[in-house]
Amino acid sequence: MAVIRWEVDERPATPYTRLYIKGMWLGRDKAAFEGKQHTLAKARQEQRSGDAPPTRLTRRRTRVREERVDGMTAWVVRPRDEDPRARVVYVHGGGYVHPLTRDYWRLVRALTTAPAEVVVPAYPLAPDATLDDVLPRLADLAGRAASGELPGTDGPLPTLLMGDSAGGALALSMARLLTDRRARPAGVVPLSPWLDAPLRDDAVQDLEASDPMLAESGLRAAGRWWAGPSRSPDDPLVSPVDLELDGLPPVDLFIGERDILRPAVDHLAERATGSDLDLYVHEVAAMFHVWMTRAIPEGLRTRRELVEVVRRRTGIGAAVTRGRA
Repeated sequence: MAVIRWEVDERPATPYTRLYIKGMWLGRDKAAFEGKQHTLAKARQEQRSGDAPPTRLTRRRTRVREERVDGMTAWVVRPRDEDPRARVVYVHGGGYVHPLTRDYWRLVRALTTAPAEVVVPAYPLAPDATLDDVLPRLADLAGRAASGELPGTDGPLPTLLMGDSAGGALALSMARLLTDRRARPAGVVPLSPWLDAPLRDDAVQDLEASDPMLAESGLRAAGRWWAGPSRSPDDPLVSPVDLELDGLPPVDLFIGERDILRPAVDHLAERATGSDLDLYVHEVAAMFHVWMTRAIPEGLRTRRELVEVVRRRTGIGAAVTRGRA
């Protein structure tokens, strides 16, 4: 029998974050996904710049190894002064078209304080790559990470799959593949996940006016590129809102109320009631897309919550000394 819990943090945004959000609007952050052609041009520009490697602060506070795995770069990030007791495979977002940015390393640093080892793959991006090119490779990487057979890792550890936005969708689809192979991870943690690539819910259009980061038109184009010629964007592996849920590990899902990806979470919860999935939704009323990676008070608060999720799902327990996030 499914366990579904939905908690809502009703606290208003802090004054600093309200100013931060205004800056996102003034900077036209969502322009990156406005229109098919502009989305492609912006994606190509970002891809030429490449993935942002671990920052100096990340290298100072943690131990970092860079590996090549199945044609992908993967960073293995460990606590500096203690042995990890869990492992997190973190799949970055960016609409399947944007590479890793510096903000992700802020979250990775926090996760190592669980203490956990965090594996961060830089996977090939659309439109040159598609789900069929990438998903099997990421699932294989996650399976090898859990068993400790991935280069840079040492021995099996309880492993969570985590990702934001497009990476949150990938984490769920990876969990499905691994579960079907009898290699079920300890849990899945989708952050502001892009559960429905075609954005089919009418409420998406209403929410776009309050979302300072995402726009419908470019996202839909990116979803079609990612699906590729052999799949539809509403294929369950592309749009895991329709994924087969039975047998999946517990899912801790984080979403902001101002996110145009929010409506699909309702549909996932409705479907979960007819499955054996344990789903825990953590909604933050005042927050925007992927706020937990940002240098804002609410981001720090959520990163600390994510550390506790890692501890709880992997059996570390809450008695571990908290490090700096």
